[in-house]
Amino acid sequence: MLCNATTEMFDILELFGRKVLFTCMRIDRKTVPDGLYTYDVRDDDECSGEICQIKHSVLVNHWGTIITDTPIKMDDFWGCCFVTENDYHYTGDSCYLHEFFDTKTSAPM
Repeated sequence: MLCNATTEMFDILELFGRKVLFTCMRIDRKTVPDGLYTYDVRDDDECSGEICQIKHSVLVNHWGTIITDTPIKMDDFWGCCFVTENDYHYTGDSCYLHEFFDTKTSAPM
């Protein structure tokens, strides 16, 4: 089931030093405002609950979806961005998309 980005409650995740929105759900890309970037997050093969990859689309071991206002550089060979446990942490805060981004300028609020 795909969720609507405009009605989903997101956790705030700090990833590579920047705050992004995270949900464990799959987001319908058509509901994401222009100027924002949506990526799937992959868990490892042991399903430990740790983010290991960010990709444009994940079918197996889908851990969640992130939305950010800046593109994430993908490895040219592997087609993903590798993540270690030191690259991210959950802030403990949550909000809706419109509370986090000014969707007209796509800048974090």
